[in-house]
Amino acid sequence: MSRTNLKRYLMLLAVVGLVAIAAGGSGTFASFNAQVTNPGNTFASGTLFLHDQPNGGTWCTSESDTFNNQGSDTCLILFPSKDLTAGAQTATLDLHNAGKIDAANIQFKVSSCTVDKNTAATGSTVVFGTDPTCADMYITVQETGLNYDTPTNTDVYCAFPTLATTCASPSSGATLASASSFQTLKTTGAATATLNQNTDKYYVITVEPNPTLGSTPTTNNVLQNRIVTFALTWQINQV
Repeated sequence: MSRTNLKRYLMLLAVVGLVAIAAGGSGTFASFNAQVTNPGNTFASGTLFLHDQPNGGTWCTSESDTFNNQGSDTCLILFPSKDLTAGAQTATLDLHNAGKIDAANIQFKVSSCTVDKNTAATGSTVVFGTDPTCADMYITVQETGLNYDTPTNTDVYCAFPTLATTCASPSSGATLASASSFQTLKTTGAATATLNQNTDKYYVITVEPNPTLGSTPTTNNVLQNRIVTFALTWQINQV
């Protein structure tokens, strides 16, 4: 073999060797990765249950289909068979948060309020004067202590309307008509009333006709043979 051909042959072997090294060495480089896992992710919710006890009777519960007004309407009546002409009428109410979430406020509203002839009970259709309306029926909600005591200190408050420490006088701005949308109850210092889980608030609710309805001979018969019907709804909210 000539010297020139020998050189060419050796150069060809060198190139083949380099290619072989490159091809064989490509599998020796590592492929890295790293990871970390955050386990046990869950989404859950607590409960917000409102119970109320009208006049010390059976408890009404928001989570029951038996004892709340979302179900069979078997909650006790707050004002059973009251006399419209007897002036101010009162009822007591214990509100209890039976859930696992604190309530940021307490609200109430009056719904389905009507003033009609009391014909079903009296058998008569006779009425006198200008028909009174739900705007003629005042309502106050007085926060009290455990025994529904008359307020004597700043631990209790006129929850609705926000007047002073006590709901001593009715207000024409607080009627069965004006409370037809949810009203937020207040507490000491006119702060928004709250209801933490497993706690209670105690209220005396008073409803009375506008006193001027019986102040003159031309109006003192307008309540005769009348019936006022309405519903009271109580609500607590998380936010």
